[in-house]
Formats: sequence, structure tokens, C-alpha cells
Amino acid sequence: MQRPSSTDFRYFPVTARDRKWGIIIRTIGLSHIAADGLYPPVHHPSAYELDWEHGRVLREYQIVYISQGRGLLETRQAEWTIQAGEAMLLKPGIWHRYRPDAKTGWQEHWVGFDGSIPQQISKQRFFPDTSPRFRIRDERPMANAFSSLQQAANSNLPALQQVLAGHTMTILGLLASATRPETKRNDNEAKIIEIAVSCLSNLDVDEIDLEQLAETLNVSYSWFRRTFKERIGLSPHQFRLYLKLTTARDLLRSTTMSVKQICSSSGFNSEQYFCRIFKRQAGTTPSEFRTLNQKH
Repeated sequence: MQRPSSTDFRYFPVTARDRKWGIIIRTIGLSHIAADGLYPPVHHPSAYELDWEHGRVLREYQIVYISQGRGLLETRQAEWTIQAGEAMLLKPGIWHRYRPDAKTGWQEHWVGFDGSIPQQISKQRFFPDTSPRFRIRDERPMANAFSSLQQAANSNLPALQQVLAGHTMTILGLLASATRPETKRNDNEAKIIEIAVSCLSNLDVDEIDLEQLAETLNVSYSWFRRTFKERIGLSPHQFRLYLKLTTARDLLRSTTMSVKQICSSSGFNSEQYFCRIFKRQAGTTPSEFRTLNQKH
């Protein structure tokens, strides 16, 4: 005897204004199908009905993420076993059918969407056509994104379509990540840069000799500078300057310290240089910045 399925799903109206956002959300849902459970859940609109004998063709994109159990996905081209931790990307106009394994059941999360943004993503072939199945690299962000979809929908937030679209873009990004080769990690390299960041973040220390820092870390200066910028996005010098200026801006906003005191507290040795570099970066002098941004 088949056991009933536990399911929670929503379908959303879409306005002309929603379409201008570039991505519209048609449906989201979560179903927990027990072993030998009834599948698919009932009471879906006719355009979304799925049965194994006839399959289904959608007019939108859907991502179906399986967080527990296993099952089967089939298209006209092939069939795939779907395991926990994998997702299916179903495209408009493509015949398909899927179901959980009767021995294990599964837990499925889904979102259905359309619009100019997903159409452009598909046109640019961010996702290969060879397989609709994707192994998720890190399941926690994916589970959190689907959970956020459910919470937002249940809260009926203002601009709900746009909020749901944001969470769906996160899911699309995580799916895109699953298509890319695994980045090789170098734990020793990461540790070196971590130590360097800690040293450069200490603004109580006078100007740091970067070549000497590289020597202390037992690496060449050229390697250190190149690798630091690859990992952090700024050169060591730019990173330290960024921290100094960020500290200065915070002090200007939140304290009554003089510019000279802030110059010293931010790690600058010369007030003249501090004022010159601050204006170059912020577009105003420190005093003008304070007047515009002083917290009351």
C-alpha cells in the first residue's frame, strides 16, 4: 500500500512589472516522499502534472534538488540515476519524467522560473546540454537557498517576486559552480597568505617592509605579491592602504578625534600624505568627509 506524500508548494501570479525584473518565479515547493510513498503529489495545476506513463513538457525552467534518497530521471536522449546531493535542470520544451526509488523515497526541493535572464543564461550555454543532472559541490548553501525561498514565500514579503528571484539566482549560481572543475587547493599557500593578511592588518605597526615580510614567510617577493593579489584581489600594498583608509573613515564618522589623531590611529606616519591619499580615494578631504558623514 502506498503511503501519502508530505508536500508544500506554491504557485505565483506574475504581473507585467514583475516581468521587467528579468526573472519571474512560477512555483516553489518541497516534498518528502517516503519509501513506497505516493508519487507524484496531487493537486498541482494541469500544466505541471507529472505521471510516469506520459511524462511532461514544461513551458519554463525548473531546478529540482534532491537532498535525500535516490530516484530516476529520463529524457528522450537518456536516463540517469539521481542521488541525494544532485539536482536536475529541466528546460522548457524538453520531454522528461522522474520519480523516486520506491525502496528509498526522496526529498525534493524545486523552483520553476522564466524570464529574459534565464533565457540569456541558457543562450550563452552556461549549462551543458549533455546532461540535466548536476552533482552539487557544497550542499549547505543549496539547502539554505531553497529554505530561504520557502521562508520568503510563507512571509508574503512586499516585492515577493523580486525577493524570490534573488534566492533563485543564488541557486542558479550554485548550479553553475557544479559545472566547473574543482579548484586545486594548496593548504600551505593559503596558510602563508593568511599569516600575511594578519601581519598587514596590524595598523599599530609602522610601515611594513613587504620584501622582508616575504623573506620571513620563506617565499620570493614576486611569488608573494602575485599570489596575495590572486587570493585577496589587491596587492599587499593596496590591501594595507585599504585597511588604513577604512579605519580612518570609520573614525571620522564616529569620533571627535582630530585629523592628526586619526592619521596616527589609522597607521599613517605623515598627516600631509594621509590627507592627500584620502582625498584621492574619497574625493573629499578628511574634514569635508566628516562634515558630510558625521554620526549624530
